[in-house]
Amino acid sequence: MQHSRRTEADRAAEPTTVPHRTWVDAVYAHARNGVTAELGATSGVDTVEEIDYPTFWRRVVGFATGLQQRGVRPGDHIALVMRTSLETMIATVGVQAAGGVLVPLRAIARPRPGSYHAHRARDTLALGEARWCLAPAEGVDAYADLIRTAGLPSVALSTCEFTQTSANGPVPPPPVALDPGQAALLQFSSGSTSTPKGILLTHRNLAANATALNRRVRYRRGRGVFWLPLSHDMGLIGCLASSLFSGSSVRAMPPETFARDPLRWITELSAFRATHTAGPPFGYELAGRRVKERLTLLSTLDLSALQVALIGAERISAALCAEFEQGLAPLGLRPHVLLPAYGLAENCVAVATRTPLTPTTVRSFDRRALGKGRLVAAPDRHSASTSADAAVQPLVGHGAAVSGTRVRITATGGRDALPDGRVGEIHVGGASATARMVTQGGRWEEAHPDGFVPTGDLGAFVQGELFVVGRLKESFKHAGLLYAPGDLETVATAVCPPSVTAVVVVPVAPEDEPAESIVVFLEYSPSRTAAAEGAEHAGDESCIADTLRLALLKEFHMPVRDVFVVARGLLPRTASGKVQRTRLAAAYLASGAAGVPGRRQMPYSLERPSTGMPTHHSSL
Repeated sequence: MQHSRRTEADRAAEPTTVPHRTWVDAVYAHARNGVTAELGATSGVDTVEEIDYPTFWRRVVGFATGLQQRGVRPGDHIALVMRTSLETMIATVGVQAAGGVLVPLRAIARPRPGSYHAHRARDTLALGEARWCLAPAEGVDAYADLIRTAGLPSVALSTCEFTQTSANGPVPPPPVALDPGQAALLQFSSGSTSTPKGILLTHRNLAANATALNRRVRYRRGRGVFWLPLSHDMGLIGCLASSLFSGSSVRAMPPETFARDPLRWITELSAFRATHTAGPPFGYELAGRRVKERLTLLSTLDLSALQVALIGAERISAALCAEFEQGLAPLGLRPHVLLPAYGLAENCVAVATRTPLTPTTVRSFDRRALGKGRLVAAPDRHSASTSADAAVQPLVGHGAAVSGTRVRITATGGRDALPDGRVGEIHVGGASATARMVTQGGRWEEAHPDGFVPTGDLGAFVQGELFVVGRLKESFKHAGLLYAPGDLETVATAVCPPSVTAVVVVPVAPEDEPAESIVVFLEYSPSRTAAAEGAEHAGDESCIADTLRLALLKEFHMPVRDVFVVARGLLPRTASGKVQRTRLAAAYLASGAAGVPGRRQMPYSLERPSTGMPTHHSSL
């Protein structure tokens, strides 16, 4: 088995022949060939201007020429506020067409002094060694003030200064000859478990990853609708750049539009006849629930054109995939459209995924074996040999590595590959993997001394398919067994009513205690319970907390240290929607209940006297 997995990995890592050497070359080729696919973004209710590739390219060249006239030189690091707009899409390619290294900034038009977003922008500008900072016209003064206050050498410029150029006439050549080995992008990680780091990617890295992803998901001259932030690797590379690389049509939605109305995503998929889209699990969960609530009103929508809906995360719920597809089937959604994918910024974005419209692999593993670092098929619960405590952990497969990418599983802190079925840290290498990163303090480091980059994720191969277990820094041990928060969250979610929109398990390790314990946060939206079965009890937060405690105690023999009920939107998340568990753990250990959001829920027996447990727990 060891030999066959390595052979598969070696096959995946074979050099990929790229159709274009860079993003810039790809857009130029499509423009020269007169590709008429539409490129545009939505704003509010109306669709903003949509243009074809020749018009887009002429504006890119005008943008790049304008930067050169202001003193931008090849190799300059150029920060760009990644607000979702056609202007930003042009600027993204224009920066690289001028030979610059793109440094994406979160889409905060006017960062408030002293705010988290201001600190994040300052750190990105400093660590990214940005000489220039491009911002929307209304935010230039705010960024200039931030730069001046921080004593940074950057110069703030308005993006609209360079987009007001003529888009008529013949298709011009690229203004700068790009070397594929040049730095193209300094992408900052999401910071879900640690301080964000800057990941330096070359034009060659980006072209290889876009080629591999497009070939795997069959994305060529397709039609994509996306709402992910353009400052994030999945939004920028997995959605926008891959679309441009393939000559596809793009309709980009601002994340805030999705947040206000998740149904807008679904209606745009129908209106645009989208073939491809992407999102994190919480996006599909929100949109699927809204469709279920308003299915009759949405009956005229048509999702039959959709071929791929990438769902990206370390751990993906099989139940979520099934529920989303079944819930949207009346709108024409085909089976197996949801495509689980694994990726990270250190490999541009794409690492592994399955091929489109093939059944998702869902395997049941023995949880005790998983706790000991092995993926072993769970015994049949109905067989006579199955013990009463044989718990099962379902995991969704992420497919094989995309072409040009190598994946190996190693023991924590090690470098040698583990055999199939053994859980360890996922390392990635190959044509898309970064070679250098910048960390806190401005230290530049080699990313892979032996050709493989540690990801910080735990996983294993089973029959050539990658299964992701969780984040290394978020995993913890209890009674000698290894757990990922997702193990507990799956069980906890099953006993919670629909009013609980998310369950987040956070391991904590107080210095004066011998073992780790867990704190649970429940995102709560009582207004969602009106139509739910058992809704008369769903508003009882203490009851929900007690039910959750009992479920985890029964399933894992694990007591819960604290439970907090939190209103939606108050948990700290990354730009891609991942909860920052390490940040919550640090705040809890430093200040207890006062340091974290939410209302603390005391155990039932401590909160009010009783001779027994509530009789209505089973209805939740």
